[in-house]
Amino acid sequence: MFEDNSSIDVNRLRKDMENESLGAFFGGGFGGALFEAYDIRNASDAELIRMAKQEGIDLRKYQTR
Repeated sequence: MFEDNSSIDVNRLRKDMENESLGAFFGGGFGGALFEAYDIRNASDAELIRMAKQEGIDLRKYQTR
């Protein structure tokens, strides 16, 4: 897995993760996704990267270099 967290576009990662959570809420009625979107919006950069890794997101897609 990708480990160089300093070259991650966290703004784009945050937006994508938040949009996916909100889509799950509005599209599928998954109520927990609304709380997840809130957590994503308020997470620090390090917390966001940890959350993305837990979800299995390929962070290489968000590399800035």
